[in-house]
Amino acid sequence: MNKKIMAVAAHADDIELNVGGVLSKYLDNGYEVVYVMSTNNFAGCWSKVRKDGSVNIERAVPEVIMPQRKLEADTAAKALGTEAIHLDHPQRHYNLPGGAVQELRHGCPDAPGVAPGTPTILTAHEDPEAVNRVKELILNNDPECVMTHGMDQQDMEHLGTAILVTKAYWKAVEEGYQGAMLQWRSGFTFLGYANCGWETFIDISGYLEKKVELVAMHACQFACPYDKSLSFYRRALEWGTACGCRAAEVFTFVQRPAYAALYPALTLELINNSR
Repeated sequence: MNKKIMAVAAHADDIELNVGGVLSKYLDNGYEVVYVMSTNNFAGCWSKVRKDGSVNIERAVPEVIMPQRKLEADTAAKALGTEAIHLDHPQRHYNLPGGAVQELRHGCPDAPGVAPGTPTILTAHEDPEAVNRVKELILNNDPECVMTHGMDQQDMEHLGTAILVTKAYWKAVEEGYQGAMLQWRSGFTFLGYANCGWETFIDISGYLEKKVELVAMHACQFACPYDKSLSFYRRALEWGTACGCRAAEVFTFVQRPAYAALYPALTLELINNSR
């Protein structure tokens, strides 16, 4: 295995929000980052600060939001010493001029900028070609660890990404890959606290501010990224308190190695921090 961490997320800003501290920490410790976006980021809103300091949130059409969100992901990836890989699976809906939302479903018009026949992120895990593409990314990079969304999601694009990456991971294992897989955890959702449990953590006490800097690169989503009341900041501190440090990012194992001594530094830290 190589001294690499692969992070695969649905949307621009998901990697920074969930593992920005871990990636910054291990980058400083000689690791390389493999930064993968599963969707084309062509849906969503644009947040802008008004002159009075309030935040205006506007729906944006794909032609406007997609290049901006991809640019911000590329910028954050560059700050992590790498280039973003865009798988470009379309999201489940997008905004139309005038504010209406077009869902992607059977019989709907072709989505702008999407090649016909491209599976959405909701069904990509059912497409052998899409699964094999992620499997090959894992095998070709041979990272110590693959990180992605957990299965506790209320966001279906996060869940679709988690299933896609998990299927690809197990196919890679069948072909000899020996790295670990981790799913990062969400904060509280309407699914309840039981779906937000975690098994291990990484101390990011010295990297919380770097995490904030990475999140700030996604300016169209975070008009005021340095506000310490934002959930991603508070969650890192809350997890830190639970883990006995200032700030932490937490995970569950998809595969728990049987013999810790056989695995390199990243996995060892995770095993040592297991509860």
